[in-house]
Amino acid sequence: MPLLLSALLVVFAPVSQRPAMEQRSQHTAAAQDDPIKTEFDKRLKEAEGSVVKLWEVHAWCDAQGRDKEGRTVLRAIIKLDDTQRKAHELLGELEFEGKWFANEKKLEEFKKKRLEEEAKKQGKVVYKGEIVDQADIPMLERGMKKLDGKWVTAEEFKRRSEGWVQHDLDWIPPDEAENIKKGLFKCGDKWLSEADANTYHAELGKWWRLPGDHFVIYATCTREYAKKALAEADRAYREYSRALGKAPEGKVVVLVLNSGEQFNAFASNRQQGVELRGFSSLRGASIAEIWPVPFEDGISTTSGAFCYWDTSTKDKAAFGPFFVRHAAAQALNEALDPSPKTLAALAGGKAVGNAVKEWYDEKQFPEWFRYGSASYVERYIVDQFINAGGDAYWMKKWALQNIANKGGVDPIDDILAMGLTLDDVQKSEKLINEAGLLMSFIIDGKCAPLIDKHSALKDALKRGKDIKAAFKALEDALRKNEAELRKYAGM
Repeated sequence: MPLLLSALLVVFAPVSQRPAMEQRSQHTAAAQDDPIKTEFDKRLKEAEGSVVKLWEVHAWCDAQGRDKEGRTVLRAIIKLDDTQRKAHELLGELEFEGKWFANEKKLEEFKKKRLEEEAKKQGKVVYKGEIVDQADIPMLERGMKKLDGKWVTAEEFKRRSEGWVQHDLDWIPPDEAENIKKGLFKCGDKWLSEADANTYHAELGKWWRLPGDHFVIYATCTREYAKKALAEADRAYREYSRALGKAPEGKVVVLVLNSGEQFNAFASNRQQGVELRGFSSLRGASIAEIWPVPFEDGISTTSGAFCYWDTSTKDKAAFGPFFVRHAAAQALNEALDPSPKTLAALAGGKAVGNAVKEWYDEKQFPEWFRYGSASYVERYIVDQFINAGGDAYWMKKWALQNIANKGGVDPIDDILAMGLTLDDVQKSEKLINEAGLLMSFIIDGKCAPLIDKHSALKDALKRGKDIKAAFKALEDALRKNEAELRKYAGM
């Protein structure tokens, strides 16, 4: 259309149509004012169907500084021959396994879709860009990694990958690892023999730290007995599992001290309080509700337990395994039934009105069950390691005789109430023993109503339901079968 006519049409057009017509007129004029664009259109048309000629047009665009038109040529080249790598690269595309993608976002979308398809094919899921088993996600969310088929912390994974060696709970750099083969132990900044290391670790706060599958044993006794303590704790774990049908996910801490005197010194430490009620006076093992060390070391998020194993005489040493098993069960109870709110307040130095009440108000396990499970693994289990011809039930018989010597089995309501008090240590000791008898009756007594209620409790705990109702049902069944309990106890 001649320019004069185009201008006249704009002038005489209705007002509502003038802006659009003006725009078209301006566009036509702009095109006519751009001879390079006209030349480009001509060259592009002449090069149609020829990759060689299209590259010549691209070179011309480049010389003219016409990037937009140059990209149009590159797309035309790829349309004719997708193998033209240079054209893809000049367009800023990314290659992945023989395919080209317009940008990083498109590439990531492709990878994600393909990964999800592969995961589905394997019956797995995608987690943070990796194909994993659905069951592994909780561990991965905690930052754990798999190493040689076992879950380890990210720190352990990194250190092992760098050649560090774990010796007990200490990480030894590669250049010092040779000392381990020599039978030496890192104590502070020195490497000592086991005998000298035993002396070093005999002090409070310098204890041995031995990790196991379920526990970490801190010990001021010798390394030999620290290992025995770990074995007894594992023994308690196996028996404890019969009572709860469930175990904590992480490791829990048990401190094994080398004498009753050191046990009392640790419990009565005023600068660093460890217990709320002072019940360490009732037994050679107790829960350390507010002992901060397990948290400082990052081992456990719940309270540890403490006990002692005095090996100075044969008679004293005989009590050590009992105390260790009791402490192990107390630590397991705390891990499964913690008091996170009160613990966080106390650990943070906040004032708590009635710490004991608030601590135990958070619990779901009744006191008789907490002490009962600990007393059960301590003294009511079958001794599988007895010498040939020995009595595998000697511990249970000894525990029952102890109850008989103190007047026989108390009314079941008294045992369930567990009125432990420091004002009557002998009565409290008997109640702890009797609570173990209740657990023995529940687990080993073959009383059908109790088996049923106990199974319901374990199922509720396993499913994460409110277990207080299940405990009440178990307690009611115990009351109804009190005569059977006394018969089971032989009293």
